[in-house]
Amino acid sequence: MTTRRAAMAAGVCLLLLVAGCTAPTGETATPPGLSADGVTDPSELVRAHTTTLQSQSFTVHTTSTMRGPEGNYRVVSNRTWRIDPTDTVRGHVVSTSRVVGDAPAQYDARPAEVSTWRAGPTTYRRVRTGDDATYRRVALFNSSVKLSAALQRQAIYRLHTRTNATVEPVSRDGRRLYRVTASLNDTAVTTNASMTMLVDAEGVVRRLRTTQTVQYRSGTRVITRTVRITDVGSTTVDRPDWYSTAVAEAGDPTPTPGAAHARARGSDGSS
Repeated sequence: MTTRRAAMAAGVCLLLLVAGCTAPTGETATPPGLSADGVTDPSELVRAHTTTLQSQSFTVHTTSTMRGPEGNYRVVSNRTWRIDPTDTVRGHVVSTSRVVGDAPAQYDARPAEVSTWRAGPTTYRRVRTGDDATYRRVALFNSSVKLSAALQRQAIYRLHTRTNATVEPVSRDGRRLYRVTASLNDTAVTTNASMTMLVDAEGVVRRLRTTQTVQYRSGTRVITRTVRITDVGSTTVDRPDWYSTAVAEAGDPTPTPGAAHARARGSDGSS
């Protein structure tokens, strides 16, 4: 009897040991294109990032800050994408810009806000400057509401130019993420470039920050850019309240929801 109990105990211990060895594997696996030793394949990371986001809605917030050569001014540009690529691409992008300090005149001349709406291939834009607003229909090619731009793939691809990179697991709001810190190669016009990313287990880059010094004819500028991707799968993309005005200004007939949806389904919708 003692021998039988010992054998049973040994069997239970063996099962627990096996379970203990295999269970954590999925929890500690790094995202595609990354390993505990660093970045293994930026293209694989971009593919995972793209595959996850192109099948569900998401929101992107970007802020770009350019500081003048003497540090006497800065130009801050903000842009928010709300994108729903399911079935067809629908999106609303709002861009704003402001100047702090004694900046050259060309920066003060920028519009206060540019808002763009897209449903399928049809795109309208509103530009606000002071109390004035103008509306027009724009070609999709010239639109900011493109899935490729919203996904920020070009920024992630810059990992290919890394001189070194580290990857470490971190916790944010009870969630396991992976922080990538990289130094990037100098180019003919950029120096001191660096990148930091927070990547989730599926390979979605949730946060991204780049800093670089850019050489212009009038001097150097330090440019910092941050990206946040939020509300994945839960972003609501509503048509802006100025849509009807834009359609009227463009001289287009106001489409019925069904007709607009049918035309959108017939478009490529992948740009």
